[in-house]
Amino acid sequence: MSQGEASSSPLLTARAACLMDAESGRILWEKNAHSPLSPASMTKMMTALLVMEQVASKKLSLREQVRVSHRASAVRGSSMRLRTGERITVRALLTGLLIASGNDAAIALAEHIAGSVLSFVKRMNVKAVRLGLVNTQFRNPHGLSVQGHHATAFDMCIIARELTRHTEVLRITSRKQAIIQRSGRSNHRLRNTNTLLGMYPGVDGLKTGYTPRAKYCLCATAPHPKLGRLIVVVMGTPTKKRRNEEAAALLAYADTSA
Repeated sequence: MSQGEASSSPLLTARAACLMDAESGRILWEKNAHSPLSPASMTKMMTALLVMEQVASKKLSLREQVRVSHRASAVRGSSMRLRTGERITVRALLTGLLIASGNDAAIALAEHIAGSVLSFVKRMNVKAVRLGLVNTQFRNPHGLSVQGHHATAFDMCIIARELTRHTEVLRITSRKQAIIQRSGRSNHRLRNTNTLLGMYPGVDGLKTGYTPRAKYCLCATAPHPKLGRLIVVVMGTPTKKRRNEEAAALLAYADTSA
């Protein structure tokens, strides 16, 4: 159902939005869901998906140590404060990626898995094709806005649907904060950028995003008594407050349409 088709349908300021039943893949509500936009740090869901697939295939261990490169520690934007030469586990990097939205964690994971950021981004785009995401193209593993890096609200729902099949992800994203153990350094507390946690009943993930071009974005997920699990994506909201309000409005809308 698109915006405005029913009197109870939410009216959103978001440039695009999509509400999906994760069990069936059915779209419950959408607004410009197939319009390519900058996904900001929701990009990191694809990065996390490739990490979890490596773990599931036994090619990677969450306990494995990763050496942080200068490129990873020097990347601009949100970070988990990695230092060049530091060794840290894949699990800690995944936590920093999903909770603190660490761009440094994204680079470190990409280099460790594929040998280089370029090779990892190629894997991201191959995976996008395999998932049938015809309106998505990645240029980096973290989501900083660059020309040609775009995705749609629908495509983000599909990636989230795949990602939530990995229970370790929801164990991480359902936490408001996490303590990361650092070798030779004091432990580091990470706070979840997803402030919808605890504000809307049942929300246990998934990923925020913001850049000046993308504005405020969010992919949120929550179990539903009838549908199993809901996934909602809002892209291009003007403020954090509106991002939360509009995602919550769509989750509530599912109760009237289930």
